[in-house]
Amino acid sequence: MAHKHAAATGADCVTTVVYRRRMEEHTYAIGELSQLIGRTLGRAFPDEVWVRGEIRDLSRSQSGHVYFSLVDPSDDPGAIPSALLPVTLFESDRDAVNRALLRAGAGRMSDGTEVRIRGRVNHYAARGTVQVRMTWIDTDYTLGRLAAERERLLRTLASEGLLEQNGALPFPLVPLRIGLVTSVGSAAHADFMQELEMSGFGFRVTVVDSRVQGPEAAGALVAALAAVVDAGVDVVAMVRGGGSASDLASFDREAVARAVATLPVPVMTGIGHEVDETVVDRVAARAFKTPTACAAAVVTRVRSFRDSIDDVADRVGAAATARIVAAGRNLHVASLHLGRSVRDRLSLASGRLEGTDRRLRRGATLSTAGGVAALTAVADHIARAGRHQLALETAALDVVGGRVVEDARQAMVASRRRVDAAADIVAASDPHRLLARGWSVTRDEAGELVRAPASVATGETLETTVTGGTIMSRVVASDDVTPRATSGDEETPT
Repeated sequence: MAHKHAAATGADCVTTVVYRRRMEEHTYAIGELSQLIGRTLGRAFPDEVWVRGEIRDLSRSQSGHVYFSLVDPSDDPGAIPSALLPVTLFESDRDAVNRALLRAGAGRMSDGTEVRIRGRVNHYAARGTVQVRMTWIDTDYTLGRLAAERERLLRTLASEGLLEQNGALPFPLVPLRIGLVTSVGSAAHADFMQELEMSGFGFRVTVVDSRVQGPEAAGALVAALAAVVDAGVDVVAMVRGGGSASDLASFDREAVARAVATLPVPVMTGIGHEVDETVVDRVAARAFKTPTACAAAVVTRVRSFRDSIDDVADRVGAAATARIVAAGRNLHVASLHLGRSVRDRLSLASGRLEGTDRRLRRGATLSTAGGVAALTAVADHIARAGRHQLALETAALDVVGGRVVEDARQAMVASRRRVDAAADIVAASDPHRLLARGWSVTRDEAGELVRAPASVATGETLETTVTGGTIMSRVVASDDVTPRATSGDEETPT
């Protein structure tokens, strides 16, 4: 028992020695350690540094400060970043940064934008985090990254034949069923709908609400395109208001561009920008500068078809009216002829009756009985003659009436043949039939028919519709326009 006690006492002594040794080691207070970390970072990064990354979780406080995180760019916005660095832009530096972005046309910073910023690395003791206090931004880097990514995507889509795929779809002659992808309640939505309503045509618009800006916009736009096609529409319109290059970045995303290019119905864009084309503009069947212009193009298409149908209907109606008027005129002439014939026959019978009466008066010397008998015989003769004459006149009237009816029937048959012939002309004038025979239709950028070389200008983009699709071309020269030399960086006419 004594031995065991001695062993236990020895173990306790070891434990006590270790504990005292640890107590003698330095223990940092939280504030002390934070200061040390701050001084260490200050020695490691004595000057401001440049750092690049993609903006995530940007927020603006009521005090005017801006907070966000920088992460390494990823194709999957929902993926957990491999590295993350908090960034703070204080109000004192925010105004200068915003002015620089405004001058460059890059727009405000937003989630999903890849940026290159300058700032000081420090340790924020209150939160225990290492962060960058931002002081400046490289606007050329942001715009250059957007432009480079756009050009890369355009080359990829061109190599796969997707730049012209949607534009090759037959554009409907009467696009009355429209699928609209936009931010519901926005000015773009209101402008588009107002233009359609003012036309007076019976458009049926299926509207699908979608975000058009920010990191979630690309996925929302792809889903909206699929939903609107399922609704059974003739054409799809994608519209939004104007904005900076970064604001329109969603329309340069590969997923959105591929969804538009492979859509089974033609897509029209009305994105409020005047300078740069987005990738979606390039892959869409038709692109317009504003939502209003996009809607106006649809209205012009429907109005042109209506005018052509009205013209044919007017010609057919005029021909039918002329035939009916001619038949009525013939019927009137026949009626006048019949009236004169009846009056002539009655006048002749009346003259014969008066002659018989005079002869009776001259035979007054006859005996009363003989006179009555003679008078009766004459009266019977007159009655028989009258009935016979009436029968003849009735028969003649029936013949003339039958002839008039037959003439009218033949006139109506001839009118119907003319109407059918006009309908055949209308059917033969169907643009699809004409296109199948080798004809084509060329429209200018405003959607108007090109009827003469003088109506187009050098450099203007033309759309030529042939059977099986559409050909986009650019005017190099016309009969009365001097060809203009193009620089090496201008688009080659196709």
